[in-house]
Formats: sequence, C-alpha cells, structure tokens
Amino acid sequence: MPELPLFPLHVVLFPHMPLELQVFEPRYRAMLRDCEASGTSFGVIAIRRGSEVGGAAEPHAVGTLARVERVERRPTGASTLHVAGTARFRVVGPVRGQPYPVAAVAYLADRPDDPDVLDRRAAAARRSFASYATILRQLADRPETPMTLPEDPELLGYLIAATLAVELPAKQRLLEAASTAERLDEALRLLRRERTLLEQQLAPPASAGLRMALRSPN
Repeated sequence: MPELPLFPLHVVLFPHMPLELQVFEPRYRAMLRDCEASGTSFGVIAIRRGSEVGGAAEPHAVGTLARVERVERRPTGASTLHVAGTARFRVVGPVRGQPYPVAAVAYLADRPDDPDVLDRRAAAARRSFASYATILRQLADRPETPMTLPEDPELLGYLIAATLAVELPAKQRLLEAASTAERLDEALRLLRRERTLLEQQLAPPASAGLRMALRSPN
C-alpha cells in the first residue's frame, strides 16, 4: 500500500484544480525537501478539527494528491508552492517515524455513471452555475463576460466544486462524492442554495412605509 506525506490545511484541493500553498513550518519544509530529493509528491488533506500551524490536527479521511508545478523560494527558507490536484485518496492509517504526517493511502476512482444521466446532470449544472456566476457579477457590479465551461462532466464537477464560495464541510462532501453524477447532484443542491441567498441580496429592500403598513394591526 502506498505511503504519502500529508499537508493538512483548512482548504480542499480538487483534482485538476490549482492551489497556492505557503510552506514555512520546519516540518513541512523538511517534507518538501524529502519529496524533491525522492522525486515524489504529497497529499493535501482538509482539517476537520485543529490548527494548520503547530500541534496535531485531525484531518478528514479523503484528500488529493498534489502535483508541484512551481516553487518560489524566499531567503527565510519558506516557499510558495503552486500545485495542481491529481488523484483522490483515502487515508488507511498513519505511518510513524517522520517529523511530518505520513499515511498509508488507497487511491480512489469515481464509480461509473450512466452516460445519459451524466449528460443531463452536466447540462443542468452548466445552466445553474452560469446563473450563479451572473448573480455574483451583478453583486460585484462587474460587466457580463462570456463564460466557457468544460464539456467533460468530471472536469465540470471539479471546477464548480473549487469555485463555489461555500463552507469547508460542503467542499469536502463534493470531494468525497463517489461518482461524477453524485458530485454534480451535490453541486446543483449547493448552487440552488447559494443562488437563493444571493438573490435575496439583489432584491431591493421594502420601503419604510410598506414595512410600517405590514406591521400595523389596522
């Protein structure tokens, strides 16, 4: 069973998606040196409870293997890593003996989907995400810009998952979905919830007179 260094963070890395990481703690600087020396990589795993810095954090069970694309080193010894997610994995158990977290892992593959069902889910997700993005632009008072979303349902699901401005546990559920169709279903549920909240922000407030009339007993 493969062993993988782990970088626990308060963030979810998704396959195919980029992420910028700051490496400054001595234990993770050692992890980076070891990975570079052996030509291997590490896994990013979201923290369920605990802190990123110092001490032990309790991570979720599922994370994503990171591919390091660029390293920016600073004179202090800290580094900025530009990584992209590749394969998902599940932690099987800890491996002792290193100053940084290491675990035995099992890599995960999406369960196959019915192609027709998957196409319908993807089409619905594209429409819903486009509407969500339009409302965000309106709230930010930014001009409408053309949007091209991926045709590949897997890539689409991960793009929506990475872009949605939702809480970390919701992001983790998207990562842990057993199939692309299941991930798109969960994304659609979150998109409907977020669009409702955003539309409430766009709605003009009721006038003071109307509010008083609604409160009046007569």
